[in-house]
Amino acid sequence: MRSLVGGEWPDCEIKVVSTRFAYTGQLQLVRYDVILSDFNCGDFNGMIALRLARERAPDTPFIFLSDVIGEDTGIEAMRAGAHDYVLKDRMKRLVPSIQGALRESEERKNRVIAERRLRDLAEMVNQAREAIIITDLEGCVISWNAGAERLLGWQSHEVLGRSYEQLFKPPVEEQLRAARLDAGAKGEWSGELRLHHKQGGAVVVESRQTIVRDEAGRPTARLNSHSDITDRKRLEEHFLRAQRIENVGLLAAGIAHDLNNVLAPMLMAAPMLREWVKEPAGLEILEMLEKSAERGSGLVRQILGFTRGTSGEPQLVQVRDVIRDLVVVISSTFPKIVRLEEDIAPDLWLVKASPIQVHQVLLNLCVNARDAMPHGGILRLRAKNCDLSPASAAAIPGGRTGAFVVLHVEDTGTGIPASVLSHMWEPFYTTKESGKGTGLGLSTVRGITKSHGGFIDVITHTGQGTSFRVYLPVAPSVVKTPAPGTTPRLARGHSELILVVDDEADIRDMTAAMLTRQGYRVIAASGGSEAIELFHQHQGEIRLVISDLHMPGIDGSMLIRVLHRINPAVKILMMSGSSASPFPQPGSSPDDPEFATLPKPFKLGTLLQQVEEMLHQPQTMSAGVP
Repeated sequence: MRSLVGGEWPDCEIKVVSTRFAYTGQLQLVRYDVILSDFNCGDFNGMIALRLARERAPDTPFIFLSDVIGEDTGIEAMRAGAHDYVLKDRMKRLVPSIQGALRESEERKNRVIAERRLRDLAEMVNQAREAIIITDLEGCVISWNAGAERLLGWQSHEVLGRSYEQLFKPPVEEQLRAARLDAGAKGEWSGELRLHHKQGGAVVVESRQTIVRDEAGRPTARLNSHSDITDRKRLEEHFLRAQRIENVGLLAAGIAHDLNNVLAPMLMAAPMLREWVKEPAGLEILEMLEKSAERGSGLVRQILGFTRGTSGEPQLVQVRDVIRDLVVVISSTFPKIVRLEEDIAPDLWLVKASPIQVHQVLLNLCVNARDAMPHGGILRLRAKNCDLSPASAAAIPGGRTGAFVVLHVEDTGTGIPASVLSHMWEPFYTTKESGKGTGLGLSTVRGITKSHGGFIDVITHTGQGTSFRVYLPVAPSVVKTPAPGTTPRLARGHSELILVVDDEADIRDMTAAMLTRQGYRVIAASGGSEAIELFHQHQGEIRLVISDLHMPGIDGSMLIRVLHRINPAVKILMMSGSSASPFPQPGSSPDDPEFATLPKPFKLGTLLQQVEEMLHQPQTMSAGVP
């Protein structure tokens, strides 16, 4: 035996034992590549040796070497775990038997390692966040990991053996079939899919399908992986929507200047014409003209306010004016089956707020009210003063005592179900169909209200309507506001010389005519270069410069700097009919000129009042403040 084994494996080490004690000790101390055992082993037999080997070295091949083992005993030994048995009179079989045992042992080890790797890989696949789905070549599901269960809602036992494509309704089924055909032709496919959760919700995934091949390169299966990009796509949609709104805002701001320049002469001319027109019919036409111009100006202001979003500096706001502008928008855009009712207290207190943000709060609530009345109903806008007592404030979530202006937006619509009430303030939560709502309306309303120190109360009944009550704290200082319909006194000049600069001839001539009729002397320039020349000629006499901001060549911003260098004490009133670029902000350095601002279009009284204030105020003005 030694010669046969040593001849085949010259470097091998052979250990011979003859007792059970020595045998078990070797099994515990040394790992052998193969065990050769006589069937008769002295104080114990070969079957006991085999059993001990299987207990202590289960992976080591065991070969019987005997001259007495019969066929039945050999078969029994093989069933007990022996690899082979060799009769001593046929020793030539020993080397091939050992070779076969070693080969099978190595294959078994490799198989165990491969199986362990497969188990580890399967566990990693199962723990992956992505949905990983393996199908056969016909599309039946072979493997469905936990990520697929989370993403799509089906448990693995529900889909194994089923057609993966038929889990989904058209057109998804057709898209998956097209992806399978494309992957079969090219070896792989990737793209976006809009799948459906088992419960019906849409899931947007970034999908990849790959053909799995065996060692010979033959296709054996299909590997599908899906990454959930639903939130990312939603954010992209919101970003694109914001970009569209921004583009609309830029477009609106670009045409606002021209629109306001068209409306400005109408607003300025109407009061002047009243001095000549005495007939009632003519006065009615003038009043209609003025109201139409005011309405057009209000619409431009509302469009610009909407496209600017939630921007806007806090200031003292008369909410009655915000509601009046909102009513114009609602009347022009809401369906006629929605009847608008107003109830605005005539003595509303002032609030310190951003008028644009207050407008957005009311508009969002009104849009929700409109959507809650698809078959028509009543939309009520109310505003009143309220002094909350401790008991009243305690009944309102987040309420507190104090003086507030309360804005009511009420509808006679479907009401809000209890299941929705607990979620309606959450960002992106919406009950509207896909593409018809972002879920940001009410969260924006709440955010704006809280940022102004206010709070909201909601009263709703299913099938009977909803009432939102927005509480805005009253401004700490008491400011008197003119009662509606009060006509301010038109100030008169005393021959003060005013330079009017505007590239729009209609506005320039109308402004000059208005000032002249009120007792001022006026010289006019059609642009910056002409204005600088006239200022040089009359700088000792000019008391005030009224200039447009946006002019070709030397614009208003550059003009006021040039005039300031000529005469640092010059008073300047800057006009603009556009919000695309704000008024320049002077005062950042001592060399910056100071000026007051006047948005276009403006009424005669507004212009005359500001001119009077500027001519009679001290020489130093607060930068940019009328």
